[in-house]
Amino acid sequence: MSKMSELSQALDELVACGEGLIRTVNSIREMFTGELEPKHQPEPVSEPPREEASAAPPVEQPKRYTFAEVRKAFSAKSHAGYTEQVKTLITSYGADKLSTVKEGDYPRLMADLEAIV
Repeated sequence: MSKMSELSQALDELVACGEGLIRTVNSIREMFTGELEPKHQPEPVSEPPREEASAAPPVEQPKRYTFAEVRKAFSAKSHAGYTEQVKTLITSYGADKLSTVKEGDYPRLMADLEAIV
Protein backbone atom coordinates (compact mmCIF):
# COMPACT_ATOMS: atom_id res chain seq x y z
CA MET A 1 0.00 0.00 0.00
CA SER A 2 1.45 3.34 -1.01
CA LYS A 3 1.91 6.18 1.46
CA MET A 4 -0.79 8.23 -0.28
CA SER A 5 -3.37 5.46 -0.05
CA GLU A 6 -2.44 4.88 3.59
CA LEU A 7 -2.89 8.59 4.25
CA SER A 8 -6.21 8.61 2.41
CA GLN A 9 -7.42 5.63 4.42
CA ALA A 10 -6.32 7.23 7.69
CA LEU A 11 -8.13 10.46 6.80
CA ASP A 12 -11.31 8.53 5.94
CA GLU A 13 -11.13 6.78 9.30
CA LEU A 14 -10.58 10.10 11.07
CA VAL A 15 -13.65 11.60 9.39
CA ALA A 16 -15.71 8.57 10.43
CA CYS A 17 -14.45 8.91 14.02
CA GLY A 18 -15.34 12.60 14.06
CA GLU A 19 -18.84 11.92 12.81
CA GLY A 20 -19.21 9.19 15.45
CA LEU A 21 -18.12 11.60 18.16
CA ILE A 22 -20.64 14.20 17.02
CA ARG A 23 -23.43 11.62 17.11
CA THR A 24 -22.35 10.56 20.61
CA VAL A 25 -22.25 14.15 21.88
CA ASN A 26 -25.68 14.85 20.43
CA SER A 27 -27.08 11.68 22.06
CA ILE A 28 -25.68 12.66 25.44
CA ARG A 29 -26.97 16.22 25.05
CA GLU A 30 -30.41 14.85 24.19
CA MET A 31 -30.41 12.60 27.28
CA PHE A 32 -29.65 15.49 29.60
CA THR A 33 -31.76 18.20 28.00
CA GLY A 34 -34.66 16.08 26.81
CA GLU A 35 -34.53 17.73 23.40
CA LEU A 36 -35.77 15.76 20.48
CA GLU A 37 -33.45 17.46 17.99
CA PRO A 38 -29.73 17.87 18.71
CA LYS A 39 -28.43 21.43 18.52
CA HIS A 40 -25.74 20.58 16.02
CA GLN A 41 -26.23 18.38 13.03
CA PRO A 42 -23.03 17.22 11.36
CA GLU A 43 -22.79 18.23 7.76
CA PRO A 44 -22.77 15.20 5.52
CA VAL A 45 -19.36 14.50 4.16
CA SER A 46 -19.43 13.65 0.52
CA GLU A 47 -16.91 11.04 -0.40
CA PRO A 48 -14.82 12.08 -3.35
CA PRO A 49 -14.62 9.41 -6.02
CA ARG A 50 -11.73 7.09 -5.38
CA GLU A 51 -9.02 7.33 -7.96
CA GLU A 52 -5.54 5.99 -8.19
CA ALA A 53 -3.20 7.31 -5.52
CA SER A 54 -1.09 8.93 -8.24
CA ALA A 55 -4.02 11.24 -9.09
CA ALA A 56 -4.00 12.77 -5.59
CA PRO A 57 -2.06 16.01 -5.26
CA PRO A 58 1.36 15.46 -3.74
CA VAL A 59 1.69 16.26 -0.07
CA GLU A 60 4.46 18.75 0.45
CA GLN A 61 7.05 17.47 2.84
CA PRO A 62 9.09 20.05 4.73
CA LYS A 63 12.59 20.36 3.37
CA ARG A 64 15.03 18.24 5.30
CA TYR A 65 18.20 19.98 6.34
CA THR A 66 21.52 18.52 7.36
CA PHE A 67 23.42 19.94 10.29
CA ALA A 68 26.05 21.23 7.85
CA GLU A 69 23.41 23.20 5.91
CA VAL A 70 21.97 24.67 9.11
CA ARG A 71 25.41 25.56 10.45
CA LYS A 72 26.34 27.25 7.15
CA ALA A 73 23.16 29.34 7.14
CA PHE A 74 23.58 30.34 10.78
CA SER A 75 27.22 31.23 10.22
CA ALA A 76 26.32 33.45 7.25
CA LYS A 77 23.58 35.22 9.22
CA SER A 78 25.92 35.74 12.16
CA HIS A 79 28.66 37.15 9.92
CA ALA A 80 26.07 39.49 8.40
CA GLY A 81 25.79 41.19 11.81
CA TYR A 82 22.90 39.30 13.41
CA THR A 83 24.89 37.42 16.04
CA GLU A 84 22.63 38.36 18.97
CA GLN A 85 19.46 37.44 17.09
CA VAL A 86 21.03 34.12 16.05
CA LYS A 87 21.91 33.31 19.67
CA THR A 88 18.40 34.25 20.82
CA LEU A 89 16.88 32.04 18.13
CA ILE A 90 18.96 29.04 19.20
CA THR A 91 17.99 29.46 22.86
CA SER A 92 14.31 29.79 21.87
CA TYR A 93 14.53 26.16 20.75
CA GLY A 94 15.74 25.12 24.20
CA ALA A 95 19.34 24.68 23.13
CA ASP A 96 22.50 26.32 24.39
CA LYS A 97 24.30 25.86 21.07
CA LEU A 98 23.32 25.03 17.50
CA SER A 99 24.53 21.43 17.69
CA THR A 100 22.04 20.66 20.47
CA VAL A 101 18.95 21.76 18.49
CA LYS A 102 16.81 18.74 17.60
CA GLU A 103 17.07 17.70 13.96
CA GLY A 104 13.28 17.62 13.72
CA ASP A 105 13.25 21.36 14.47
CA TYR A 106 15.55 22.25 11.56
CA PRO A 107 12.79 23.21 9.06
CA ARG A 108 11.13 25.62 11.53
CA LEU A 109 14.52 26.85 12.72
CA MET A 110 15.60 27.69 9.18
CA ALA A 111 12.31 29.48 8.50
CA ASP A 112 12.80 31.52 11.67
CA LEU A 113 16.38 32.28 10.64
CA GLU A 114 15.21 33.59 7.27
CA ALA A 115 12.79 35.92 9.07
CA ILE A 116 15.67 37.68 10.82
CA VAL A 117 16.38 40.94 8.98
